[in-house]
Amino acid sequence: MSLNHLTSVEGADELRRRVLWSVPTALAVLGCVTAEGQPHLMNVSWVTPAAHSPTRLVVAVESTARSNAILHDSACFALSLLDLEQRALGRAFVKPDLEWSAGPPESVAGHPIARSARYAPFLCSAVAVLAGSATMISDLGSHHLWLGTVEEVASTEAIVTGPASAHTVRILGVHDTRMNYGD
Repeated sequence: MSLNHLTSVEGADELRRRVLWSVPTALAVLGCVTAEGQPHLMNVSWVTPAAHSPTRLVVAVESTARSNAILHDSACFALSLLDLEQRALGRAFVKPDLEWSAGPPESVAGHPIARSARYAPFLCSAVAVLAGSATMISDLGSHHLWLGTVEEVASTEAIVTGPASAHTVRILGVHDTRMNYGD
């Protein structure tokens, strides 16, 4: 197979989406907290490590999303990474207003959560969590680009045992869910 021409993305939405879905990217659950202390969890489909000293992540959050507004107010986050086998859990946080139970245990949409030092919620069943402070760095139109400074990290044993190439955990990716992300 060879490619010898490009198609304008105008009018080629399906092709554009399918090509973008093929780019490996994690489907993570972003946790943030309202000024009143209420947890909010939402799927994010673009997270990229950006620096290691200090540890920084770049996260794209839909401009109109409730999480985006909360991040502007609270400036803290917790990012839950899921295993490939947790597809259903990855799909659980696409609705803007999910039921919160103060517990114990505290939960969102029936899924137990814990809190970071900055009080941002994360899923207890995640295979890894990165948490810290967030700063918006760019308005991209449909999304805001956030720079997360990682201040806390947690992981299951499967992530930290042996070389990365031998991990038994595969982080859930956008292409693993067959959901429609984007217009």
